[in-house]
Amino acid sequence: MGFCATQTDANAVTQEMGVISQLHPSRVLLLVGDTGSGGAELEAYVSTQCYLIGGGRQVCSEHVTVNAATGAGRRLPSVARPLLIGDLPTSLWWVSNQAPPAHGPLFAELAGMADHLVYDSLGWADPVRGVVNTADWVLDSDTQQIASDLAWRRLKPWRRLISQALDPTVEPGALDSIRTITVEHGPHALPQAWLLIGWLACRLGWRPLAGKVSPGVEVTWAFQAPNGQVSVTVRRLSDGSSDLRSVAVGWGDCSENEHMRFTALGGGRLAVTDGSDNEPSRILAAPELPRAQLVARQLPDLGRDALFLDTLDVSRIMAKSLL
Repeated sequence: MGFCATQTDANAVTQEMGVISQLHPSRVLLLVGDTGSGGAELEAYVSTQCYLIGGGRQVCSEHVTVNAATGAGRRLPSVARPLLIGDLPTSLWWVSNQAPPAHGPLFAELAGMADHLVYDSLGWADPVRGVVNTADWVLDSDTQQIASDLAWRRLKPWRRLISQALDPTVEPGALDSIRTITVEHGPHALPQAWLLIGWLACRLGWRPLAGKVSPGVEVTWAFQAPNGQVSVTVRRLSDGSSDLRSVAVGWGDCSENEHMRFTALGGGRLAVTDGSDNEPSRILAAPELPRAQLVARQLPDLGRDALFLDTLDVSRIMAKSLL
């Protein structure tokens, strides 16, 4: 089940659903919350897409689209409920530039029908309140909803490379004596930067102390680590793609020999640069998967990710400090 807040989103998702169904066979119910249409309040369309899987066999997926004209969006849950198959797991893919809880009762009713919520914090118009409200719903909800953020999934290569490069067998003592971290990101990628910092904090036992917005486009936080304080700076770049660009880590006295930079090179590659050396010491292939493939890979994962939940909690603390 997918929800789109605008017809523009729905047009893109309609194309992506074909890719998702091919990779993850499913019955698709697409709900469009505000088509801006002046026609009927609710309109529904049904189609079938079939794919060859080898040996002359094919898999077919049923696609049901329900469009709600302006003002009729609140009727979507009552339309969707009888169309769901109760014996099958139901995932809700939330497509909007606002965090899911910002849609109020509509979101609450649709999420109540699903076993799994998939959303993407990349591109949220109000990232601070979006992170706080979504974390409140995911972490404090009585339903203990399974939730997945595509921004967290995109961080897998970054987490893998940072873990490998700073492993105690490679850089002895680095993880225990980190003093500075600087994260640079493109427009609308602040929640993803918070998730990366939250992951480090959870893994290394850091406790957030305070945060402040500096003049310009920087936000800084102080964390208490077991062996001292860590200064974290998150800097927004004015143009380019909406994702992480670089992560600089300094430890010890932060000299050239105790400094490492992780950079997105483009073309699905991440690089590590040691100290003052401008030549990458290591390059990791990190394919930039289209959104449809990210969703298709996330849908079968119906377990609660304890590390993601802990990371989201740290992100919430960081966001609240800015409110």
